[in-house]
Amino acid sequence: MLHTYYRQTSGITLIEVLLTILLSSVVIGLVTTVLVSSVSLGERTHSQVNLRQEANIVVTELRQKHQGDTYSLCTGNLFSDGRFHAEELTIHNDNTSLSGVPDCENVNPDEPLNVQFTLADDHSQTFTVDTVIEAEQADGGAVVTLDPPEPGGDFGGMLSELFILGSSFSFQGNNVYGDGSSVFIRDPLETSDFNGGAFTGVTNIYIDDAVTLDGGSAGLGSASKPGEIHVNGDLELWGGSRHIYGDVHVNGDFRLKDAHIHGNVYVNGDVELGWTPSFGEDSRIYYTGTLKNPSDYHSYILDRMIKETSVPSVDMPDMFFPNPKADEWYAEHRYNQNVQPENMKLYGSDITIKSYNDNELGRYVDTFTNAVVVSRGDISINSGGLSFSGFLYAPNGKVTFNGSSFEGSVIARDGFHVTSGGTDVTFRSIENYIDDPVDYPFQNGGGIE
Repeated sequence: MLHTYYRQTSGITLIEVLLTILLSSVVIGLVTTVLVSSVSLGERTHSQVNLRQEANIVVTELRQKHQGDTYSLCTGNLFSDGRFHAEELTIHNDNTSLSGVPDCENVNPDEPLNVQFTLADDHSQTFTVDTVIEAEQADGGAVVTLDPPEPGGDFGGMLSELFILGSSFSFQGNNVYGDGSSVFIRDPLETSDFNGGAFTGVTNIYIDDAVTLDGGSAGLGSASKPGEIHVNGDLELWGGSRHIYGDVHVNGDFRLKDAHIHGNVYVNGDVELGWTPSFGEDSRIYYTGTLKNPSDYHSYILDRMIKETSVPSVDMPDMFFPNPKADEWYAEHRYNQNVQPENMKLYGSDITIKSYNDNELGRYVDTFTNAVVVSRGDISINSGGLSFSGFLYAPNGKVTFNGSSFEGSVIARDGFHVTSGGTDVTFRSIENYIDDPVDYPFQNGGGIE
């Protein structure tokens, strides 16, 4: 019986050994498969990163060429890194067309340049680019010829260039044309505040809080008259291929991914980089904190990151909010509550301006020019096809515009809000509407009583 028990025990042990060997083989096979797949995935990911970075460099170099004089472009010289080649390539505008075959043409930078190509490497990985490079000059509409104002300063010194002063700015329109102008906003700015070219074309921008732009393509600054952008808080330019013109000063941390940086950035804090930013030829980022970036990051970008013990500080203007004058002053200067198409001077509690049928003029009025509007409450300008040109002042409220086009400048404690899609907003100095500073409808600043 003891012999039988020994034989049974020996048989069970052999089965266990065989099962262990079988399971080990399965586990080793699975682990090997996972490791091979992981290595393959890692290679593909690394390949995609390199393709994206090379494509980014190509587009950046094209953009730089396209901001100068007429130039010669040869498709055979676009890709300097021998690891990559173009499987498909088309570059064209109204006057030029280049295809994938080795070809050279003169390119006129006055027209936008359509660029499409598929970049491939030796691992059969591809990356496709389909973009439009803007023309040399900013798109029309900017009509002022003022020199860019000096950054910093105070209310009186900046008044002639002041476009918007208020707690906030929201824009759902089409374009803002503000070359030579300055905007001062006290509250944070976020992507949801913007649409289209919200701050595109504004020379100097002062935000007395954080700015977070993640998604969309609304840019900052003027391409033709770049000035300075001052952010008294963190700045995030993450998702969205937006253009940033002028030097940027950040009193906080800076996160950068998809934006095109055309000037220098000075960061009194940390910098975090995503995969696809691009830079002008001489653009750099100077920072005082730490630098965070993905592994295997391209040296083309890292070489532009410069660690400093200090950087030029954010220079926020001393922008107190001007107080209104006495009621008697407005009456003496012929302010009233009569809405009219030209040269109106309105004063009241809450003011609303709409298109209307004018029986005396015998026509429908939807255009208002050379207006000065002062409200102790809110100002609302609201009609679908309405066009307005003038200076708006709401020391205790907000200005809301819903119409076709706005031209002028705004001082409003609770901000300027453009709620209509497709609206164009163009800067006009207060000096276009009021000749003598003594007649400005508020107290203090700029030699004003």
